[in-house]
Amino acid sequence: MKRLLALARKEFLQLRRDTISVRMMVMVPIMQTMIFGYAINYDVKHLKTVVYDECLSFDSRELVAKMTASEYFEVVGNVRSLAEVRQTLDAGHASVALVIDRDYGEARHRGTPARALLIVNASDTTTASQAMSIAGGISNQLSVRTLAKRAGWKEKALPVDLRVRPWYNPDMRTATFIIPGLIAIILTFTLIQYTAMAIVRERERGTLEQLQVTPVTRFEIILGKIFPFVLIGIFQLTLIVVLMRFLFRVPIAGSVVQLYLAGLIFIAAVLGLGMLLSTIAKTQMQAMQLSFLFLLPFVFLSGYVFPIDGMPRFFQVITYAIPARYFIAIIRGIVLRGASLAQLWEPLAALTGFTVVIVGLAVMRFKKTND
Repeated sequence: MKRLLALARKEFLQLRRDTISVRMMVMVPIMQTMIFGYAINYDVKHLKTVVYDECLSFDSRELVAKMTASEYFEVVGNVRSLAEVRQTLDAGHASVALVIDRDYGEARHRGTPARALLIVNASDTTTASQAMSIAGGISNQLSVRTLAKRAGWKEKALPVDLRVRPWYNPDMRTATFIIPGLIAIILTFTLIQYTAMAIVRERERGTLEQLQVTPVTRFEIILGKIFPFVLIGIFQLTLIVVLMRFLFRVPIAGSVVQLYLAGLIFIAAVLGLGMLLSTIAKTQMQAMQLSFLFLLPFVFLSGYVFPIDGMPRFFQVITYAIPARYFIAIIRGIVLRGASLAQLWEPLAALTGFTVVIVGLAVMRFKKTND
């Protein structure tokens, strides 16, 4: 135990000398949490919209008013031809164009379909999908009210009254969804890179070979090397949780203790990956490049940004080899839904199994490469 503590103390002293890395370990979680929390917003509002109203009637003005009242569309101008519509969209001065047919008002009063066209810049698929969905909802609402008025129904007497009640994120805030999963991404980004580079640096300097001729066992060397990074991971986890709770006002519905227990397992998995990379890389540059190679799959295939169910089957299978997939499911379950680890036993068991396997492989590989 004394030898293990002495090795851990040596690692802490080396970290203290590397002031740039220490500052990075503190600043990277803060900066990434701030950027992701404030910059990413899936709820796109105030889409710049131009209107080409050929009807110029009360009914056409009502349609425009309904769209602008939704806060998702902001009319920035009126045009007089389809050519002007194309010029405006081509120049990027607007993302949406509403073209109202000349007979819109008359058709509505005759009981025939009143036609209007919504042109959307679909080069941004997220914005386009949201614009089409909202415009479709506005159109359906106007249609239902028109039919109810013709039939002499009151709004309360409509045949179907479907109400939506969002749970776990009632305000539909993007930050509430984004930041809990960000914990897994930041821990992966920092711990894999710094663990791999720290061990490779020791090998380059020859100090790792010097340790091997001392009475210290290989297992103690490994524990001594990764112990400081376990504490760094816990510190970063705490830092993000504090920012999430008090800066972005994301409440933690479940147990903080269980959150940290799952976090420790994930930190062990990430450190195991870092050790495994250190046995492959020969230089610090190679260690850094391998770390970045792993980062992109962790971000895009973990379910953090894109839902796994929407991926092709081949990539869905690959996601089972990414520990962030399981930790993100656990942390969102605890933070957002208030679930317990007993309820989240499937991703917890998968994460634990992955951790045992990857740490075992890393230890075996570490011993082999240093014999």
